[in-house]
Amino acid sequence: MENVFDILIVVASVALLSVAFYFAYATTNGKKARAGKELKGTARSARALAVARRFCANEGAKLIAPATLARAGAYADLDFILVGTFGVLCVKCLGLDGEIYGSAGDAKWLQVRGKEDAQERVSFDNPLVQAGRDTRLVRDALFSAGLKSVPVETVCVFTNKNAQLVLPRDTGHYTVKTFRDLLDKDKYHQDRKVDIAKAAAALEANLAPASARRDG
Repeated sequence: MENVFDILIVVASVALLSVAFYFAYATTNGKKARAGKELKGTARSARALAVARRFCANEGAKLIAPATLARAGAYADLDFILVGTFGVLCVKCLGLDGEIYGSAGDAKWLQVRGKEDAQERVSFDNPLVQAGRDTRLVRDALFSAGLKSVPVETVCVFTNKNAQLVLPRDTGHYTVKTFRDLLDKDKYHQDRKVDIAKAAAALEANLAPASARRDG
């Protein structure tokens, strides 16, 4: 009987360890286990926008939000733009949840969401490619206003806390935290003699009507 009792204790211990391991895994890799939903509209950009507002208050930069620009039938589908003496920083926010797969050179990225027994797999255009097109359109708007040497950059920020980004570190994407770290870099505190008022006016002259802005 003692042997049987000892065996039962061992079996129970193994079972408890298995349960503990499962919950530890679900916690440390929580974005897989937590149910979430996509952020859309103003919720998609709210956290990143708060970071941008603090930056503008501290650095005297100009914030343009929302910032969908239109020129010759093309659109720069942006959430907001920062205009400072450093130049112009355009920001595209993505509120996707689930697991996000891709790399800088892929034409399509993949979103996997939902529970394992009912997963939804959705491919979508590489947002970095669109960011490059947006940058060119913004530069064209500035160039047309006679502002030919203003540095322009567009970044993609994933704002959903439930997103798990399975992306190479050198992809060029940001989370809200790393976006905050980005704005702390020296390049965004340099004075490149950009006329903030003129650059902002040139961009605002190309703002698309509200009906052209994205909701998702």
